[in-house]
Amino acid sequence: MLDTSCRLERITFYPLKSGAGIPAETARLEAEGLTGDRRMMVVDETGDCLTARKAPRLMQIRTHVDGDEIVLAAPGMSPMVFSRGQLDVARNVSIWGDDVVALDAGEEVSQWLTRFLDRACRMAIKGTFTHRPLAIGPGGTVSFADTAPLLLTNFASLADINRYLDLEVEMERFRPNLVVSGASAFDEDGWRHVRIGDVEFEAIGACDRCVMTTLDPATGEARSDHEPLAMLGRQRRGEDGKAYFGQFLIPRTLGRLHVGDKVEVLSRKPAITILPGNAQPVMRLPSTTAGQGTAARQGSHERRLNCVAIIDEAADFRTFRFAADHAVDYKPGQFITLLLDIDGETVRRNYTISSSPSRPHYMSVTVKRVGDGRVSNWLHDTLKVGDSIRSLGPNGRFHLAAASGADKLLLLSAGSGITPMMAMLRFIADTNLPLDVCFHHSARGLDDVAFLNELLSIKTQMGDRLKLSWNLTGRDAVAQADVLAGRFEGGKYGVRVLAGRLDDAMMHAICPDLAGRAVLCCGPDGFRTKAREIYEGWSSTPEFPFLEETFGPDRSAMPLPEIGNYQVSFLKAGKSVSGSGTVTLLELARKIGVDLTSDCEAGICGSCRCKVVSGEWRVAANAADPERSVLSQSEKDEGYVLACSTSPIGDVCVEA
Repeated sequence: MLDTSCRLERITFYPLKSGAGIPAETARLEAEGLTGDRRMMVVDETGDCLTARKAPRLMQIRTHVDGDEIVLAAPGMSPMVFSRGQLDVARNVSIWGDDVVALDAGEEVSQWLTRFLDRACRMAIKGTFTHRPLAIGPGGTVSFADTAPLLLTNFASLADINRYLDLEVEMERFRPNLVVSGASAFDEDGWRHVRIGDVEFEAIGACDRCVMTTLDPATGEARSDHEPLAMLGRQRRGEDGKAYFGQFLIPRTLGRLHVGDKVEVLSRKPAITILPGNAQPVMRLPSTTAGQGTAARQGSHERRLNCVAIIDEAADFRTFRFAADHAVDYKPGQFITLLLDIDGETVRRNYTISSSPSRPHYMSVTVKRVGDGRVSNWLHDTLKVGDSIRSLGPNGRFHLAAASGADKLLLLSAGSGITPMMAMLRFIADTNLPLDVCFHHSARGLDDVAFLNELLSIKTQMGDRLKLSWNLTGRDAVAQADVLAGRFEGGKYGVRVLAGRLDDAMMHAICPDLAGRAVLCCGPDGFRTKAREIYEGWSSTPEFPFLEETFGPDRSAMPLPEIGNYQVSFLKAGKSVSGSGTVTLLELARKIGVDLTSDCEAGICGSCRCKVVSGEWRVAANAADPERSVLSQSEKDEGYVLACSTSPIGDVCVEA
């Protein structure tokens, strides 16, 4: 039994499946769940259940039930009022493969929903004759809920997963009926029988999560970083590959629940096996947006950026400073996506925010001109002060907070990779974070050294807490290094300038205590690979992570090799399929009747992982996470891929 501090903290019911939730202080419990919970659903023209997975605006519909009257409300729409007591038309509908008979709400409601959702649909309402068997547990019936009569979650479990998220999530994303407080994180995974107030329940299994968790519970808008599902796939993945959060409940007695009811665990069961996670806790940075007149925004919101300044930092290296239409909340080191109208086409490119969130009145990106770079040349040649562009974001997992727990950092960069380092260093200095920082940058020559004066100013501000160094790699590197060193007034700043490429000896010279520092590294592939080799060579069991970010050509814009013909054999199923062109393993499996588990179908939750025994493949161009970070390195080494975002090349054998 839990101690007396464990209590029912929140009750929520959802009259319309995928619609807005309604909090309640008390609720009556029926065998199929809370009275009025998920008794209505929207169906498409064929009668199949339509959820916010396909129609996100469903989450904006608010439902009020007053006796027999039902009121639907949505932004920009006049309320729709109809009487359940006057419905007498039965319709066959389907929910997750279950065929049931339900009442139809009529043409007027259908037209209202169709206008708001911009697709043909109807409203189905559970009638006294509607019967849907419960598919899990010891039997019974269920309403229009996905799986079980009730879903229970735990505030301590939410707090635990929020430790790994840059932007914390609210409990509403998980759409629970009951939320408890006072229990330890994920203690609910081991509950079998529980009493809440005077009502007893049986916990029949953990809830596997889907892409619904990535949708804003108020608007239905999806988070562009695919959180919290992406993190759950790394940190809360079961042996079946699914991501879990929350417990399904079946009532064993009926009665009434009240917020504040005592929660007692009557018996326990073995908790679901969760695979070792690879997510890293996030360091919470000081807030820099408090007191602003407009709430700061983050994530997938599109915003207008007005160019207010253009600054030359070095040869073909230019900062574009923008004023945003709203204050932007971001972590130093994250990137934004610019949406640029070039030659009648909207072109997307990701650029690190080189400014710091501690300076909230503007936001900057610093761009190096690339010889054949379509976007970098357009920015340098076309964008002018006063121009306005669109952007998305911020996003990205490479940022200062990712080095959580370390009080000593090495910021290591080359070329354009200096931009996230400037954002981090500016933030550290502005907020006076108690960090010891070694900053080292690699450039080709004198003309390529950017932000020199500002770095010296920050060095003066931070004193001994900041060590600065450079290495030059181009022609006449030795002579140019001497010239650069001469600019530092006889060693006044205590900086080092070296000639040649980064190697173990150079690392010893610039950062002799490397083994005790967390490293954030950004630059070309070869530079990062060499830096990682040096770091790993200093300690077989590093205390802190080596964090890196690719900084170079936009790989999404590069032409992909032609796949040509393929033949895929699913070994356990004993089935094969052949063809030509670009297709995913998941699509092929479905085509020939091979059962592969899949939830999000966006390459972020990990449920569709399967093992490629032989053959070549590539990550699909539209994969949400081309790095497949939901898979552990050992899984990647063993040949595991994500079926929903993996395309076969030639002859491929899959262990499925």
